[in-house]
Amino acid sequence: MTHTRLKRFVHFLAGLFLLAVPLILIANLNTPTATAGVNHFPPLQSQPVIGFSNTSYLQNEGAGTATINVTISQAPVTTATVEYLVVNGSATSPSDYSVSPNPGTLTFTSGGGTTLSFIITINNDTMDEPNETVNLILRNPVNATLSGTNSTAVLTIQDDDPTPTSTPIAGSPTPIYVDIYEPNDILQDAATILVDDDPACDITLWPASDVDYFRFVAKAGKAYEVLTSNLDEGIDTELTVYNTVGNPIATNDDYEFGNRASQVIFSASVYGYYYARVTNKNPGDPANQTYCFEVNEIQGTATPTHVPTLTPVPGADACEDNGDFDTACLIGAGETYTLNFVPAVGQGPDNDYFRLWIKTGIFYTCETLNLSSVNDTNMILYDQNHNGLGGNDDKAPGDFGSLVSYRATYTGWLYILVGPYAPPEYALSYLYTYSLRCLESVPTPTPTGTATRPPTSGGGTGGGTGGSQPPQTPTPLPTSVFPTFPATPTPFEFPTPTATPNVQVMPLPTNTPTGGGGPQQTIQVNVTIYYDSNNNYTPELTEGVEDMAVTFFDNSTGELLAFGYTNEAGVISSGALQVSGPVRVSIPFLGYNQVVTSSANITLRIAPWPAPGNIP
Repeated sequence: MTHTRLKRFVHFLAGLFLLAVPLILIANLNTPTATAGVNHFPPLQSQPVIGFSNTSYLQNEGAGTATINVTISQAPVTTATVEYLVVNGSATSPSDYSVSPNPGTLTFTSGGGTTLSFIITINNDTMDEPNETVNLILRNPVNATLSGTNSTAVLTIQDDDPTPTSTPIAGSPTPIYVDIYEPNDILQDAATILVDDDPACDITLWPASDVDYFRFVAKAGKAYEVLTSNLDEGIDTELTVYNTVGNPIATNDDYEFGNRASQVIFSASVYGYYYARVTNKNPGDPANQTYCFEVNEIQGTATPTHVPTLTPVPGADACEDNGDFDTACLIGAGETYTLNFVPAVGQGPDNDYFRLWIKTGIFYTCETLNLSSVNDTNMILYDQNHNGLGGNDDKAPGDFGSLVSYRATYTGWLYILVGPYAPPEYALSYLYTYSLRCLESVPTPTPTGTATRPPTSGGGTGGGTGGSQPPQTPTPLPTSVFPTFPATPTPFEFPTPTATPNVQVMPLPTNTPTGGGGPQQTIQVNVTIYYDSNNNYTPELTEGVEDMAVTFFDNSTGELLAFGYTNEAGVISSGALQVSGPVRVSIPFLGYNQVVTSSANITLRIAPWPAPGNIP
């Protein structure tokens, strides 16, 4: 480090002492102590988890009320709140039920219990009708997080009114035989069935063309048995089970010889509603013929039965299941890991999350290498708050590996997401192998220019030391691609930034506004950060704070629009951003955030301040 650069660095550190308390706290973040040969990471501060005590509730219509319990995993240190919302399912408010307030708030205190509840009032009418459902939702937690599986639930209101006796219709030789679950002839009208409840019986498949759809809540990783039973002579069922998006999982006609009942056993890959379709293969008259339907959770996991299209493949890599930030696989710098895109559960796609402990000022480079001949990876880096930092598709033309570099502006977790450019077929996923490696190094300081004033547009000559300096052209950052996960991603090429004296920025793809967004407009934000060493409240070329990370986000969607580092003059520009709303400018190291609604110039002054006595 040259004397001039060292002097500027000392000035910059001294200037931080004038900043408000939040900046002082940032500068004094605790750094874990190190013991030779042992890595020490700071403990992760986990917040308590709030969720419904059950994912399904059942209450008889005649009970008048249903009590819904919400639990917190541990008594909070500070008061925690969560909002509940009750939404119509097949039941409607206020004719079938009512709740007040809706939405409402539950408050867990440090000295209180771990279970709170709210009441739903049920209207006990005298109408014979199918069982009806109410959807329960938890949202907007404060000082807590929501359970991944128990943040939603379903209340089923069980009808207690007698079914009228079928009577012949005038002019019709055949009575009407309609069960209480009708109409459930299409998937969207599927009747709700509770798991591990008594079988739903007295179900008809009348008339001959009748089809029955049911739905039930299943949890990720759990195994379930779906079956028909107690078939009358005129019924021969065929059963198909569908996943949460309506794609078939398995089909079965007779699950054992001589038995006309059907059975499907499968493992749920995600939490949510699964569906079942029952048809009658008997061509005879189904009048007054009934069957039963039920769903049971069974022990362990299961491979779907009767699925000829499912091809087993070799197992997933040692880091699975690492499909999100919370399950990110821990890796270390300098190590090489051998991985693949075989999903841990279900048929994919498989996206791999990793986390790496980084320290301020260190330069990190993460890359995928040793790709199999059919593989093509994408990579994105995220900071400890899950904000995007940068991404890459191909290292170079013909090299389908990915490489992203980042100079750490904080000490904490760096997240790495690696996914396939085009998700492979499940049967071929074991062929998509790759290696992951992250390296760390101390960046070599760049000599600071000696110009004492900005260059003139005419390139004039100057007297005195240094004179007028020509514009310094920054090296463009690597051309990169952000992948779209999961689905089938369409990559967006990063445009190579135009080299100017005051710009060093990596623009991201032009954001696509979400539905309902306003008209597009072009915004450009210029940011200058300087240490005012001569205390004249004017940024000068030699006072710029270099290599300060600046990010630009769509304030409505949180989408990362552009990011980069200030140049030697302390300047960075977002470039032309196509947005439909405000832009949030964030400087993480300074704890600074500002929202702008149009093109703007932002100048941040760091005032001079005497250095502490222990700094020479």
